[in-house]
Amino acid sequence: MTVSERLIAPVQEPASGGLGLDGLGLLLRRRARVMLLVIFAVVAAAAAYLQTAEERFRARATLVLTLSETRVNRTAVELESFELSRAIVETELDVLRSRQFAGALAEALSLAEHPAFVPEPGAPAMGEGERSAAIIDKLLASYSVFRSGESLAIEIVAETVDAELAAAIANGVARTYIDLNARRQRDEIEHSIAFLEQRVETLLRELNQAEIELADFIRENDLDDADMVTTMHAEESRLSAILTVIGSSPSERAEAAAVSADLAAVQERLRNHTRAELALLRREWSMDVLRSRYQFSVERLNDMEMQLDFVAQSARQVTVAEVPVGPSSPNREVTLGLSLVAAAALAFVAALIADTFNRRTWSEEDTLRVTGLRNLGGIPRLRRRGLFFRSHAPLRTLVDRPPPAFAEALRGILTLLANSSRGDGPKVLMVTSSLPNEGKSTVAVSLAASAALDGLSVLLVDLDAHRGGATAFAGAKAQQISLEELADGEAAPDGLRVPSPVLRGLDVLSLGVRGRMNPHVVRAAQARLMPLWRDTYDLVVIDTPPVLVLDDACRVGQLADQVLIVARWGRTSTDILREAYERLARNGIEVAGTVLNDVDARTSHRYRTGAYFAAKARRGRIRARA
Repeated sequence: MTVSERLIAPVQEPASGGLGLDGLGLLLRRRARVMLLVIFAVVAAAAAYLQTAEERFRARATLVLTLSETRVNRTAVELESFELSRAIVETELDVLRSRQFAGALAEALSLAEHPAFVPEPGAPAMGEGERSAAIIDKLLASYSVFRSGESLAIEIVAETVDAELAAAIANGVARTYIDLNARRQRDEIEHSIAFLEQRVETLLRELNQAEIELADFIRENDLDDADMVTTMHAEESRLSAILTVIGSSPSERAEAAAVSADLAAVQERLRNHTRAELALLRREWSMDVLRSRYQFSVERLNDMEMQLDFVAQSARQVTVAEVPVGPSSPNREVTLGLSLVAAAALAFVAALIADTFNRRTWSEEDTLRVTGLRNLGGIPRLRRRGLFFRSHAPLRTLVDRPPPAFAEALRGILTLLANSSRGDGPKVLMVTSSLPNEGKSTVAVSLAASAALDGLSVLLVDLDAHRGGATAFAGAKAQQISLEELADGEAAPDGLRVPSPVLRGLDVLSLGVRGRMNPHVVRAAQARLMPLWRDTYDLVVIDTPPVLVLDDACRVGQLADQVLIVARWGRTSTDILREAYERLARNGIEVAGTVLNDVDARTSHRYRTGAYFAAKARRGRIRARA
């Protein structure tokens, strides 16, 4: 493959698996302004927020639950301990978050009179219940309780606009919890003591009544006479002996009957006495049971009265919250740091989005991606000449005092074109663009002038008769003859060429708008004009209308050895550039490459525009290191 074929052959863009370091650096350079603007806006918004944000102070206290919980045993009326379980600890956390607890805390701290909880002036009037509910809501929002893992330590964090209030709330939660638990235990013990006192009094009354009834029962049944049973047994024996002696005599029947009656009475009295003794035993047993209950209750009462003075605390405060010396929020350093990180991330995303939706031609990568053609160079932006009415004069700039970057860019393009020339004859170069105002006439005139400055004889043919930009830049006047008349021999070509008044070696041929650029005219120009121009000049530069405006470029392109498409740096859309290239390709016109025009030399390094600028930047870095 020859040099010309390698230059003209479309280059397939290599597949990329990602942005890469080079792509990332290019993106950062290309969108530096957007990113800096986003970062500045975000950081400024964060700074404005920090200036207006209300300062809040945070205080922390630690409450540790005991390993066991003490309760009053309702059965034994005594205190018992139970190991704390996860469910119990979670329940205590819920207690600390409850509205009832918050109400007790608000009352203990007298928050109804604190300025932070007093309604603002002009606020709607509230009843006592609504005011209390509002205080509890605000108090619950000002502190939080939590624990880590299975620890029995409960962290209490209070955050308010008042430093002293934050410490008071944190310590108040711990103290109120301890006091409420101690009060609950004392209340349970006092309740049990009251119950036992009432029970002892009741049992004492029952015991006294039982003793009275027992004494009456003993007196009524003569159970207090220990010899009564012996006497009645002796009487029974005596009457039984008398009855035995007189019972067999018929004359003693009456006496025997009386003795028998007395014996029966004595025996009945013995039976009644025995039953009374059994009843007495039962009464004494009942009274002993009652007495035992009374004594047990008295003992429990004594124990509970002693326990009242030894109530164990269910928790202890191991960390006392101190008044914070500085606000916890907003943390200006952290907030600004995070805002800077967030702004950088947002700026990067904005840069990616802007780069994704950017359809303009900025670099050789853009032209290569959309056309598959190499970019032959980037022509720097020229300053306009003049004091009041500043004009664009590329030819005069090259002749008088050309900027080195501008001149070298043109020479580099001509060098590439010369090295890739097909054959030994002169080159016919056509310069076109996608749309107007992309600088094709500037590039055509500048290339022609640069070649003339190198000693070549150059003919500049201006076929863009509707605008005549190349003719004006060259300092010539437009002719009224058309290419059709020139190709058909109706006019002599040599008589229409005008030497440039500014630069020797440069002739200008400007054609009018009459006639049509049809295939017959193109073939006639190919047969009659091109041999003449090739023999006369070293280089022929043809400036044609934009590809997407008129079809002249697609027809005149058959006359040229090489075709250049001019794209304006940062202005030409990649879609438009692709469409122009595809239209030329469909007409069988081989495009040598693209040229980026009007490149801002100060910012072109962001977009990798042109090898000359990259080399210049590298030389600058080398000199700086040296």
